[in-house]
Amino acid sequence: MPGRPGSSRFALVKDVPRKGGLAYGLWPDLAPDLVPCFLRGAPRSTDGALAVFDADGTMWRDDVADDFTQWMMATGEIPSSGWPEYLRIYREDAPAGCRHLLTLYRGLAVERLRERIDRWWLDHARRRWIREVVEALYHLSGLGYRVWVVSGTPTDFLSPLSRMLPVDDVLGMDFEVVDGRITGRHRGIGCAGTGKADKIRDRAAGRPVFFCCGNGDLDAAMMEMAAVAWSVYPNPAFYAHSLDMGWPVLPRPPDFEEEKKLLP
Repeated sequence: MPGRPGSSRFALVKDVPRKGGLAYGLWPDLAPDLVPCFLRGAPRSTDGALAVFDADGTMWRDDVADDFTQWMMATGEIPSSGWPEYLRIYREDAPAGCRHLLTLYRGLAVERLRERIDRWWLDHARRRWIREVVEALYHLSGLGYRVWVVSGTPTDFLSPLSRMLPVDDVLGMDFEVVDGRITGRHRGIGCAGTGKADKIRDRAAGRPVFFCCGNGDLDAAMMEMAAVAWSVYPNPAFYAHSLDMGWPVLPRPPDFEEEKKLLP
């Protein structure tokens, strides 16, 4: 029987009990020195304030939505014929691309999807993690902030994070499901671009957003909600915007490679 997230198969280094499960499933010890200086003096939360993290491109360099979808195509779970159209739409209008990705799963049983998500994370938790960001996540959780991951990736794809990290909630694109099967439409607020900020407001129930980090234009609206915002590996245009906003920036390292779908 396949292992569960949190089992020894899922711990790529060593099982280390921490709030939310393993220490990332990747390395056994925290490294407080990697927490950015501007967060080290953050006050303890006493009011349920939020610490919000974008996922793809911010917590890791990879793109879970694309990687998982291509794996599902390679295993024959969903057809591959819609992939070029998805890339075309995403390059023209990224929020529309996030919505369109859901159409590739039309007709799939939602329980089968969730089984495959768990299976994929067992073998693919070795993301190219941006460790400074994950250290910041642990630091803020330890100060009592409620950690939310907010992404244009489908919520189901990222739900295992709550078993790997001290993540309290995941907000993403939600599949509409009828009679147990995915319709290909999204349900509720489309969690991409400005929709990220809209979904946070809808779900926050008045909780303040203390911190938010993201990596590009699609995150700008939710970053503007935060008392403290952090720009992670931004492209040159968003780097300049971040400086204009007074946001600290974690620059791209010398070995950074842009995602192919974001290239002209």
